[in-house]
Amino acid sequence: MKRWIQHFYQLNRLNWVMVWLMLCCSIILLFPTGLMQGAVSQWAHTHAAWLGVGMLVAISYFCSQAALIAWEWVCEEWQARRQQDQLAQMIGFLDFNEKAVLREFVLQRKSVINLPVTEPAVKNLMDAGVLTFAYGKPAHGKEDETQIRALMIALPARPLLTYKVLGLSRGKMSDEQVEQIMNARPKFAQKGLQR
Repeated sequence: MKRWIQHFYQLNRLNWVMVWLMLCCSIILLFPTGLMQGAVSQWAHTHAAWLGVGMLVAISYFCSQAALIAWEWVCEEWQARRQQDQLAQMIGFLDFNEKAVLREFVLQRKSVINLPVTEPAVKNLMDAGVLTFAYGKPAHGKEDETQIRALMIALPARPLLTYKVLGLSRGKMSDEQVEQIMNARPKFAQKGLQR
């Protein structure tokens, strides 16, 4: 939609020309002939066909613009739903390592954590749109093999990531369950704790 607003600003002069064309043609055609006298009435009568064509051109222009805006809105909605469905499908088939990475957000109680973007589980989650860069995508100046970046869970993925999906319990967990979860933490998170 923003693109069409910008498009209208770029075509501002053409839009005004079409508005004036439509207004002038429709006023002359719809004006009562009894109130027009002499040469004006005769001119309007002889050029009525051209005035009608001008009015149709202006109306067609605005109808086509409205149709293009509606089409783009429908395409954006369809694409957003498709991405949401793909995201839901991806979250439904998370593997053990991907769940462990996502559990880190709950275990550390942070919305933004530093993760190695070259780690396969983290890379898969980023490619699927579950994780995203927290402070905007970094510049591609230096490509470091051990890149650690601040990441967060993408907004569309947040409602889909429940405790059940992550393998956590909402209630009080037993010591054995806590130990299993702590042992299942990714190696990079365990190293971070040991430092």
